[in-house]
Amino acid sequence: MIARSQHVIFPATDDGPLLEGVLRAPDGSGPFPTAIVCHPHPLMGGDMNNTVVVTVCRALAERGWITLCFNFRGAGDSSGSFDEGRGEMKDVAGAVDFLCARPDVDADRLAVVGYSFGAEVGLHHAARDSRVSLLVGIALIQKCYADSFLDADPRPKLFVAGDRDSWAPAGALREYVARLRQPK
Repeated sequence: MIARSQHVIFPATDDGPLLEGVLRAPDGSGPFPTAIVCHPHPLMGGDMNNTVVVTVCRALAERGWITLCFNFRGAGDSSGSFDEGRGEMKDVAGAVDFLCARPDVDADRLAVVGYSFGAEVGLHHAARDSRVSLLVGIALIQKCYADSFLDADPRPKLFVAGDRDSWAPAGALREYVARLRQPK
């Protein structure tokens, strides 16, 4: 399935920065399952053009999903400045608001997918937002494992880790996931 893409601008929920993004949507009126894909740490060069982020967006779009990748505040052409994750959670909330207002989005099938820092920020927001139905963490950084924000979450969760990633070691992730509530 070929998806059309468009550049979009939407606000974070704190009425602060305007965020730039790329929305990919299949032809048709929908509603379609939808994924917000969050990029790695902006102070380490992460943005919505990251190879993993773009690959995930394209793969889901080819399978009939709407996808939104966007730049957190202060990254790319998004306004504002980096906020140590606090403001970036508001950016994810703004993305959820933006998508839930679209008639082609199936609001019952909304995923937050994050890569590295994007997984930390995206999943922290998603854990508090009942509109999100699926949580996906790619290379979720190890410091998140000590946090209990997902321990009792009843929604489906998927985690992906490389076996040579020192920031998100697969063995430590397996131990973390073992304590999480089903489904996972």
